[in-house]
Amino acid sequence: MSLLKGSLQSPRIGIEIDVQGDPVIHGYPNEFAQVLLNIVINAKDILAERGIAVPKVVISAFRDGSSAVVTVADNGGGIPEEFIGKIFDPYFTTKGPQLGTGIGLFMSKSIIERNMGGRLMVRNTADGAEFRIEV
Repeated sequence: MSLLKGSLQSPRIGIEIDVQGDPVIHGYPNEFAQVLLNIVINAKDILAERGIAVPKVVISAFRDGSSAVVTVADNGGGIPEEFIGKIFDPYFTTKGPQLGTGIGLFMSKSIIERNMGGRLMVRNTADGAEFRIEV
């Protein structure tokens, strides 16, 4: 959380953390932290770009059957439908060549799915995008 809080100071973004029960994640703590950081930084960028009046990121952790689940949701309006199927592709970015490389989400998916045997998914909600990590 110390890494995440620093990245959310400018612009000022509210962060809410909701942990239910005792979800335990086995694997690579540093790589998992990098995945969370990638997702939160992307949320921060879209919240700033779209000028959301009261920007917010909600991180939830809970158990779902035998899996631990972490979701990261923002209120940035969501991912355009024409992009949602491409965001985990290598080198795909909507930020432009000066601001993004397009490898952050690709690497995040690889870390979760190949290295940790889990799943990383995304969907749009009523308020924005929600990334779901299951391990």
